[in-house]
Amino acid sequence: MYKGKKSNYHFLFLILLVCVLKLFHIGYKRVHFSTDLLFNSFVKNFGSEMALQEYVLEANKLIIDNQLINFDLSNNLKSNGYFKQRIVEFSYPVKLSEKSKFKITYLKEKVNCNLLSKSRKFKLYEC
Repeated sequence: MYKGKKSNYHFLFLILLVCVLKLFHIGYKRVHFSTDLLFNSFVKNFGSEMALQEYVLEANKLIIDNQLINFDLSNNLKSNGYFKQRIVEFSYPVKLSEKSKFKITYLKEKVNCNLLSKSRKFKLYEC
């Protein structure tokens, strides 16, 4: 009777081992799972370069460098739904506000305000 239980445990262990190995195979080979993301998931701003496009990061850098509390976007940037959503989410707790005196525009746009800062693709104005 004891030998039957022991062989059942060996069989259960073998099945469990195969399942775990298959999960690792799926994670690494098919989904390209990164253990870096798992172990650093609670580190502030980790993985932003992998998740966001460069121009969203560039606009956020303007917000951080100038220590803004709120900001507004030009009409051209507001019409880009992807950019608007991503910059609002990524720059939190800095808020998007139409009443803000700080406006982010594309580099080629002209606004009759004081230029505070600029990057390769954006300008930050104070109105």
